[in-house]
Amino acid sequence: MNATRRTRSAAREAQDGAAGPAAGVARGPAVGVAGRGGGTILDAIGGTPLVMVDGVWVKLEYLNPSGSIKARIAKYMIERAEREGLLRPGDTIVEASSGNTGNAMSMVAAVKGYRMLVVMPDGMSGERLAISRAFGAQVMTVGDFHVNDALAKVAELGREPGYFAPRQFDSEWNVEENRTWLGPETLAQLPGGVVPDAVVGGVGTGGTIVGVGQCFRERNPACRVVAVEPSESCTLMCGEVGRHLIEGISDGFVPGIFARHRHLIDEIVAVDSDAAIGEMRRLAREFGLFVGPSSGAHLLAACELRARYPGLRHVVTFFCDEGEKYINDYFLSA
Repeated sequence: MNATRRTRSAAREAQDGAAGPAAGVARGPAVGVAGRGGGTILDAIGGTPLVMVDGVWVKLEYLNPSGSIKARIAKYMIERAEREGLLRPGDTIVEASSGNTGNAMSMVAAVKGYRMLVVMPDGMSGERLAISRAFGAQVMTVGDFHVNDALAKVAELGREPGYFAPRQFDSEWNVEENRTWLGPETLAQLPGGVVPDAVVGGVGTGGTIVGVGQCFRERNPACRVVAVEPSESCTLMCGEVGRHLIEGISDGFVPGIFARHRHLIDEIVAVDSDAAIGEMRRLAREFGLFVGPSSGAHLLAACELRARYPGLRHVVTFFCDEGEKYINDYFLSA
C-alpha cells in the first residue's frame, strides 16, 4: 500500500445463541448513575462528526465515550440483552476483546452496575488494558496477541450461572446496530443529494463493515463494500495469520459475522502496518486527528480505492479509536 502523502481535497435467534441468564451474586440494580440532566455518559454515544479528509468522508468514531466506535455495540448489545431477559442485575458480563470492546463494555457495565470481565490476549497496548481496569473491570489475559484463546475462555465462562457473554464476533446484534444506528446516522450527515459510492472498513468482528454496508446498499445498490486487513496477516484473503501493528483488526481467525456475510464484500484490501502507523502520525500532525493505527489503515485503503476507481466520488470510512490508547507504543518518542 502506497503511503505517499496526498494532497488534501474536498431476537434470541438474532443473538445467535448467546449465553442465557442465571441467578448472579448480589449487587445493586442496573439503574445507572444520573447526572444533573437526568442522563448518563451513555447518552453521549453517537452523533460523531462526519468530515472530509483527503477527499474521503470520515466518521470520527474515536470521539465516542470510551474512545472508540465500540461504544455503540457495547450499549446496544447490553441493553438488548436486558430487554430480552438474558442479562439481569447481579450478572457478570464477560467478553473476549483485543481492547476496544472491552473498554466500551467496561464503561457500560460501570454505569449500569454490572460486574465486567474482559478476556484479552497478551501483546495489546497497555493503555487498552488500563482503561478497562479504570472502569472497574477485571481483566484476564489469555494467549498471545490473537484472540482465539480468549474466545474459548469466554465460551466456557458464558455457560456458567451468573455470566452473560455478548459474543461480539458472532452476534447478529452487532450487525444490527451498525445497520440501524451507525449507518443511518452517517447517511443523514452527508450533504443533500449525496449517496455513498463505497464504504471501507477493517475487520475485527466484521460488524461495522457488514452492517453499514447493508445500510448503504439500501440507499445505493451499487455501493462497493471494501474490507481491510493487515498485509502481515491476510487471514480473510488467504488464511494467513501473523503478528501486525494494526490493533483491533485481524484477530487471528475469520469472525462468524464475516463468514456469514462474505457475499456482501466486494473486495479485501491489505495495508502494511508501517504504512498505517505513518499515516496515523500524519493525521495527528496535519489534521489534528489523534487516532489509532486502524484509522491510518482505513484512510490509506480508501484513498487507494479512489485512485483505482476514479468514478467513486463519495467514499466513506471510519476513524475507529483514539490515539491516547497508543501513547507508549507510538507517541512518546515520536
